[in-house]
Amino acid sequence: MVRAWARIAALIGAVLLLGLLPASKEVVRAIQRGDDLAGRLHYSAAIEAYRVAAARCPACLAPRLRQAAVYVRQARYDEALRAYLDAARRGPFDGPLEEGLARLYSAQGSDQAAATTLETLLRRRPERGDLWFLLGVAREGIDDPAGARQAYQDALRAGRPPLRAADRQRAHTRLGVLCLGDGDTACAAAHWQAAIEGPDTTLSSEAAQVVAALAMVEGGSEPAFAWARLGQALLSSDELLAARLVFERSLSLAPAYADAHAYLGHVLDVQGEEHEAVAHLETAIALAPDHVLGYYFLGMLYVHKGWLVTGRSVLFEGHDAAPEDAAICAAVADTYLRAEEIDYAAAERWLHAAVDRAPDEIRFHLLLAHFYVDHNIDPGLHGIAVAEFALELDPDNVEALETLGWAHYLSGTPRLALEPLLRARSLAPQNAQVCYRIGATYQALGDLELAREAYQQAVDLDWGGTIGARARDALAGG
Repeated sequence: MVRAWARIAALIGAVLLLGLLPASKEVVRAIQRGDDLAGRLHYSAAIEAYRVAAARCPACLAPRLRQAAVYVRQARYDEALRAYLDAARRGPFDGPLEEGLARLYSAQGSDQAAATTLETLLRRRPERGDLWFLLGVAREGIDDPAGARQAYQDALRAGRPPLRAADRQRAHTRLGVLCLGDGDTACAAAHWQAAIEGPDTTLSSEAAQVVAALAMVEGGSEPAFAWARLGQALLSSDELLAARLVFERSLSLAPAYADAHAYLGHVLDVQGEEHEAVAHLETAIALAPDHVLGYYFLGMLYVHKGWLVTGRSVLFEGHDAAPEDAAICAAVADTYLRAEEIDYAAAERWLHAAVDRAPDEIRFHLLLAHFYVDHNIDPGLHGIAVAEFALELDPDNVEALETLGWAHYLSGTPRLALEPLLRARSLAPQNAQVCYRIGATYQALGDLELAREAYQQAVDLDWGGTIGARARDALAGG
């Protein structure tokens, strides 16, 4: 992110050459200060610096374009549009302004407007890989898979500047999905393989799972099982549309394959097709009453629908079928926590059951830690102990660090809270809740200046959300 804001010299130089910035050194310094602040995620301070630069140079486009870009990062799209329109009144509608609008359209999901603007830009700047990548995203959004595939391929071929490693990795994953949609598994495997080498370790891990599943598909043995494994890998990557097609392919090869019915039912549930989802999930249970998947997905479908008693009953059946399954135990606990009158004792018992059945899986320890901390049930003893155990499993887990810090805060030891919270922020600097909790911790320690800074960053990172609202209240009260 810092690199994204480090091109100030070149951009200001370009504007100067165009005669659009009859600026003093003060204006340049204000813009540079805004870029530095934006790079460190201090968005409100950056906007103020750009506002100062714009006030001192009414004819300058640069500070207004920068201000608009920060608004886009904060999802303040109306304010971003006003800033771009203000810039348009002061200079030509070309280059940087047109690109800024394209990025605004892309961020707010206006895919047709984004595609139209990007196509115009790319006729003049066909070497811009980053813009080809955005065009690929926009074309997917308007259901133009062939156009999206071409745009992503152009993004990978473009050279000035070269596509960022993170976007290159994402372009390969998108091409992998699009190749699957065309039935070209060899093409899909090649692109997912390339994605393994990218900088996003989570995406690399997901890509490796997809590649392994595609190898099973290409191998030809047990094809229905292989396609279902591919569907699971795609589902883990949140590729719902592709996963649905793959599970349907699995069932076309083996109509009585219970797990494929269960996974397809889950995908249909997520996509809002409840009737079809229930049919597949009930079929999965009927075909394999000793398999847990159908019970789990059907139970959670009813739970999310608000039918807690029905959902819990189905989950109990799943527990009877697979008493050692940790996910079923955690799901049962969730039903007690969602009830109008929460049964804390039952929820705690079932969460402990989940941890006992999967002691090496951090997700169940985190659920138990959240139970103690989020509900303020003895966080100073049980909350701290469970969060510390989770950190033994994964020392760099942001959620565990945050939960441990907040447990210390709630137990009245804010000085002990600070270290894990600051470490969490260093690992996830855009996590607004971590920033808010750091602010609360500094406030408890009496360091009001650092508290205000952390609260303000929480506001900047979650401008229109509940965390940002709580941070604003804390600033107003402090």
